[in-house]
Amino acid sequence: MHSIRLSNSKIAKLYVVCGLIVIAAILMVISAEKASAHGYVDSPGSRAILCKNGQNTDCGAIVYEPQSLEAPKGFPAAGPADGKIASAGGIFPKLDEQSATRWAKVNMSSGQNTFTWKLTARHATTSWKYYITKQDWNPNAPLTRDSFDLTPFCSVNHGGTQPPAEYTDTCNVPQRTGYHVILAVWEIADTPNAFYNVIDVNFTGDGGSTPVDTQAPTAPSALASSGTTSTTASLSWNASSDNVGVTGYNIYNGNSLVTTVSGSTLNYTVTGLTANTAYTFTVKAADAAGNLSSASNAVSVTTSGSTSTYPAWSASTVYVAGNKVTHNGVNYEAKWWTLGQTPGSSGADVWKVIQ
Repeated sequence: MHSIRLSNSKIAKLYVVCGLIVIAAILMVISAEKASAHGYVDSPGSRAILCKNGQNTDCGAIVYEPQSLEAPKGFPAAGPADGKIASAGGIFPKLDEQSATRWAKVNMSSGQNTFTWKLTARHATTSWKYYITKQDWNPNAPLTRDSFDLTPFCSVNHGGTQPPAEYTDTCNVPQRTGYHVILAVWEIADTPNAFYNVIDVNFTGDGGSTPVDTQAPTAPSALASSGTTSTTASLSWNASSDNVGVTGYNIYNGNSLVTTVSGSTLNYTVTGLTANTAYTFTVKAADAAGNLSSASNAVSVTTSGSTSTYPAWSASTVYVAGNKVTHNGVNYEAKWWTLGQTPGSSGADVWKVIQ
């Protein structure tokens, strides 16, 4: 009887040890998943990554996870509260400390600049937007919406597709002098959140190699629409010319900036439109010094009537040939069996657009 009790005791201890191992493994997976989320601006270095790299000090816990500055999307109407913009809502409160001397700064010139994100989780993406503080902002007061020009100087529509692990945008940064803050916002397509990174910038010049360039590019010509659907309009235009070089084109819906594309891009499909609705588009060219051309000719289009509405695409649902779904306002039909391939994303040839 004694030997039986001893055996049962050993078995009980073995169950406890196994249970602890399983719990530890689960916690490690959860921790790893949290640590892998989600992304940060690596160049020019954001406030958070400069904390991790030691160029900023007394930063708090952000040094362990600069990729985790996540808050509701929809800035400036929604998103982190005033005074908590740098910390994406206050989870990392040290980042919200603000003064003219508190943070290390990266040197920048106005005009064309490249922003590089390092993504530790490649979420399907709606857009990338970049804001900058006003020329007369107060660097010794907490960052609020009033600190920023609330029209993004660069807005890139990503169409709900998945970006690469290293993603770049080339944008024309407005003319500024001295210390300013750039707010970079990565809006996720399939969650209600976005990632907010502030970049502390010292403007050292006004256009790099072309500091005395004040000549704007010529206006883009022959803007036309090659077709519409109920939610999209395809645009094309002829290239502008410039004394130095065209670095980008701004596409406008009325007076609202839709997106900025590179200087070598001469076509763009506007998405997310409303069925049976009239729109008027124009395009302006920009150079490295931030000079904008006058607007192209205006082109007016009307989207087609509302199409059939299908169930929203789900990453966890198996689809077979002929299944129809809606994703980001566009209808798709599966060509063959698929699971987890995002409609409209690069490499997702299994989906075709339908009306």
